[in-house]
Amino acid sequence: MSPEFNYQARSGEGQSFQGSVQAGSRAEVARQLREDGYFVVRVEESSAGSSSGFFSMELDLENIKFWEHGFSIADLARFSQQLSVLIKAGIPLVEALEIMERQAQKEHVKEMLGEVIGSVEAGETFSQALQLHPDYFPPLFVHLIRAGETGGVLDSVLNQLVEYYKRRDKINKEVKAALYYPAVIVLVAIVAVFVLTTFVLPVLLDMLLQFGGELPLPTRILVGFSNFMNSYWWAVAAVMILGFMLFRSYVKTPNGKRAFDRFILKVPVVGDLIQKIVISRFASTLALLLRSGVNIISALPVLEDVVGNEVYADILAEARGRVREGVSLSQPIEDSGKFPPIVVQMLRVGEETGNMEEMLNRLSEYYDIEVENAIEGGISLIEPFMIIVMAVVVGGIVISIILPLFDIYHQIG
Repeated sequence: MSPEFNYQARSGEGQSFQGSVQAGSRAEVARQLREDGYFVVRVEESSAGSSSGFFSMELDLENIKFWEHGFSIADLARFSQQLSVLIKAGIPLVEALEIMERQAQKEHVKEMLGEVIGSVEAGETFSQALQLHPDYFPPLFVHLIRAGETGGVLDSVLNQLVEYYKRRDKINKEVKAALYYPAVIVLVAIVAVFVLTTFVLPVLLDMLLQFGGELPLPTRILVGFSNFMNSYWWAVAAVMILGFMLFRSYVKTPNGKRAFDRFILKVPVVGDLIQKIVISRFASTLALLLRSGVNIISALPVLEDVVGNEVYADILAEARGRVREGVSLSQPIEDSGKFPPIVVQMLRVGEETGNMEEMLNRLSEYYDIEVENAIEGGISLIEPFMIIVMAVVVGGIVISIILPLFDIYHQIG
């Protein structure tokens, strides 16, 4: 079942009206309204009927996607850079977007840019037009574009976004590159064990059984496992795929995401790396928002989305309420117990000296280095562990085959 969206629009005569409709996305609602001749003012997903908790969760198979349209971090950096160059050259915004639309290679990007151009030509601001496409433009991007429009410094804001997203993309690529090797090793090991136990071992074990005698316990266990895999490998594969789909669907729910984020922070090595990435994002994003003229109270909701971890998002949500009451940001950050003392101390120094932006930039640079060190240290720990696990698995299979061979050798002798 498609989600429900509430919308507000106005007719060509300027009459305003609102309503609700079921659709696949905000962009689909906005596109339909424009095709009907209306100007879109606002489109928001309805909160009615949303479930909370594991047992009340409904599995919507239509929303399980193996690919999604949208912008990656690298795409956002590229989009910002292209638009910045065109605006600096003195090209009007709509014309610049039309040039980018013609140059776009992906059809869904062309469609999105066409809708943005239509919204701007209909009288909406650029930030309002971008806000209708959350799959492409996150709240941070929209917020800073709005600040750039208000201050008349859109080209400067775009340059800051280029640097910010390039930095984010660099860290993401380092993390992914570090995980590629262990992931490939695990995948190869799983495939190798699957092929051995399903197709190779049955032939070898049948040969051993022809010599008679009682098989040792490790070999009997291996025979049973091999027979099971040979007969029901399709069921095992189906259960794994279904389990992955159910897990992915659960993690997309608010409670599921929060439970998973809480768990991942407790995992040795990985939790430490995630914490450092979150703090790096927190510091660099808040510095960028403050540099663009956004106050802390307005910046905190954006940070809740950027940090990428619900545990820290909840901390920032609570901090937002306390900052509104007049408490300094460093106080709720310290009370949470989830931020290292160096973060609290540098925030406090920034608040006392009025130089928060510089302190945050230093924090971000420090934690970028810490992320790189954590990646290198984590890989150095993971690799030996993986080698040991593979040695135990492969060694167990080899021993299970060799033991009957010794018995056969003694019988022949």
